[in-house]
Amino acid sequence: MDVYGLIQPCSFGKQICFLLFIDDYSRKIWLYFLKEKSNVFNCFKKFKVLVEKKINYFIKSLRTDREDEFCSNVFCEDQGVKKLLTVPRTP
Repeated sequence: MDVYGLIQPCSFGKQICFLLFIDDYSRKIWLYFLKEKSNVFNCFKKFKVLVEKKINYFIKSLRTDREDEFCSNVFCEDQGVKKLLTVPRTP
């Protein structure tokens, strides 16, 4: 999962960035447009509930770059989600 932004020009709905989720197994993609990068954590929590109820499986790991915008270690530990980080300075 990754956040892209600031998008110039912004969308018609004044969205300036987007959050991308990719399932490693199915390669299914979810895309959420955001007005602020500070909404990433709340969006992830909503996404987690949606996906876990829809497919009846739990998110086991979360691979992100080394930015802390996604979610806290405490939340991940409480939910049983293992945080995986990509190699530094790689796309």
